[in-house]
Amino acid sequence: MTHFLSSFVKWLLNPDPRVTNAEKLQRSRLLSTILLVLILLGMTILIIVIRYDPSDINEPEVQGGIVVLVIVTGMYIANRMGYNRYAAGGVVIAIAVVFTYVAFSSDGKSIFLAFLMIPILLTAIFFSLRWTTAISTCILITILFLLSLQDQVSESSPFWSLRSMWFFLMLATGLVLTFMWHLGNLEQFRQQELKRINEQLEQKIAELERFTYTVSHELKSPIVTVKGFLGSIEKDLRDGRYEQAQNDIPRVLKAADKMRNTLSDLLELSRVGRITNPFEEFELSQLVREALETVDGQLRSHNVMVNLVSDLPVIYGDRKRLHEIFENLIDNAAKYMGEQKRPLIEIGMRKGKEPIFFVKDNGMGIEPQFQTKIFGLFDKLDPTSDGTGIGLALIKRIIETHGGRIWVESEGSGKGSTFYFTIPDSRDTRQSDSHPGHGSHL
Repeated sequence: MTHFLSSFVKWLLNPDPRVTNAEKLQRSRLLSTILLVLILLGMTILIIVIRYDPSDINEPEVQGGIVVLVIVTGMYIANRMGYNRYAAGGVVIAIAVVFTYVAFSSDGKSIFLAFLMIPILLTAIFFSLRWTTAISTCILITILFLLSLQDQVSESSPFWSLRSMWFFLMLATGLVLTFMWHLGNLEQFRQQELKRINEQLEQKIAELERFTYTVSHELKSPIVTVKGFLGSIEKDLRDGRYEQAQNDIPRVLKAADKMRNTLSDLLELSRVGRITNPFEEFELSQLVREALETVDGQLRSHNVMVNLVSDLPVIYGDRKRLHEIFENLIDNAAKYMGEQKRPLIEIGMRKGKEPIFFVKDNGMGIEPQFQTKIFGLFDKLDPTSDGTGIGLALIKRIIETHGGRIWVESEGSGKGSTFYFTIPDSRDTRQSDSHPGHGSHL
């Protein structure tokens, strides 16, 4: 029995099977529900009224109710056939015309003007804000015009009750339009937010695909190396070439270390944005000096001089992660000095609407075609160099989690490069007493 009732209700509400559009299908079901309620209520009221006094069938309001009931039934059939908007429009026009006529015919029954909220609400549900505004305005103007024809001094005139009902309709319509406008703004915001989330999701999926490919490629190389040398060692041991086998062991260890470093860097990269340290306010100059101490060995081995601009501000952010930014950029600058006889690294800030920090070197430089690529995973300019090629990707991720951006500028090979980046949360609350442009050599 329950299954039969469920199937019967679906049959009553579902439109023609040719209607496959999900949005149109939902609108059609909603309209069918509304029209069925109107039909059932209308029939119930008419039966009660006529049974109580059969002569009431000659009254304009009863005749109008019968006309509306017939039209609503016809529109229900049209809606079932898939003509959703035509059916809604037919009901709107029929109810608006009939109940306006009933309210102003003979002695008038002002209460029937309340039924005009039905076409206004139906328009708001099934049509745009523009159509709802136009139809509601036409209904209100029509009532105002008919009110102007009423006898305002006759005691039997329903003018005052009609006028009160018109005020009610005007207020209710204003609330409906305001609510629709608000819903439209919310829908627009939701669509924009959904578009932004979809774009981010597509970007993350593309990044994940590149990540999967590059990780599998980078990890495959040391595995092949380890497997190959283990095979050689096994053969050398079997043939008694112990010295040769011993010489191959460091190569196996080097490949294993490379794999371990790669996995460690990948783990660190995955943690950025997911595991965060508490944000704090600190002096950027002090953080840069700490980063310089960390890479002091690299700087000394390449005889690199560092010029630190002394007016770096106090900023607010993840101190540990921002330390990694300067550490990696300085280490990279020292590592890729090339044959520069007087290697120099400059660290500072360009003032403006938004402070821009920079790490500049006079080393090998970066060709224009590689200036975006270097921030990708494992994209090293020198494939033979030490390192996993994840450092700049890690820096980019840290800066993006702070809401900033990073880019590089270089005139090309042998002309040095400058890495610029922003940290929007930086707070330029305190300045050094030193004048801009004066620096200290470390």
